Amino acid sequence: MTIIRLNSGEAAELLAAHLREQDDLAVELAQNGEIRVNVLGSYGAEAMRLELFLRMRAWEASQRAKGNDVRIELADG
Repeated sequence: MTIIRLNSGEAAELLAAHLREQDDLAVELAQNGEIRVNVLGSYGAEAMRLELFLRMRAWEASQRAKGNDVRIELADG
């Protein structure tokens, strides 16, 4: 499981909604701008982390392009 920390609760809600649209993720909105995510399937720990890292950076870039100030930090849970 990977923990994603965002700079605001609103950003966490936006990201959680985005991630829930994807069929291969288990998503849990936690507290204080945190989301717990698992990639479903046959991924090793490093591959799962890279997959999430790339998806999070793409989402972060799209939000910044819309003028939203979001910052993401990934942590192993």
